[in-house]
Formats: sequence, C-alpha cells, structure tokens
Amino acid sequence: MKLATAAQMREIDKLAIEQYQLPGVVLMENAGSAVAREVERLLTGLKDKKICVFAGLGNNGGDGFVAARYLVNSGAKV
Repeated sequence: MKLATAAQMREIDKLAIEQYQLPGVVLMENAGSAVAREVERLLTGLKDKKICVFAGLGNNGGDGFVAARYLVNSGAKV
C-alpha cells in the first residue's frame, strides 16, 4: 500500500478542489466516512463499543468529527 505524505495530501486536496471542483466539505465527509468504516471493520461491529476520537484543528479535525458522527450513528458510544 502506498501512503501519501502530508505535503502530497495537501496537493491532492488542492487538485480535487480546484481542478475537479469538489467542495472541501465533500472531501471531509468522504474521509470521515472511510475512517468510520475502517474502525467498524477492525472492531467487528460498533454497537455499544466505547470509542474516543481525538480531533484537532482545521480540516483534519473536521474529518475526525465526521468520523465520530458516523460512529455514533452506527451504535458506538463516542
């Protein structure tokens, strides 16, 4: 699996927003949803699981809050 550096991710986000006209909120929603799906896969379900989400400032923090929303909606205690 290839991973992007922070600088590469900023460029990818910029390209998605400027060249493909994807709103930043759509990127955030997709990132948070993907995180929540992976957490659910790793924990083999979310019902009544206690999960702590650490979310900082900026877009990464927004990704964390989106992930938290998805986790709550799937039955986790966040």
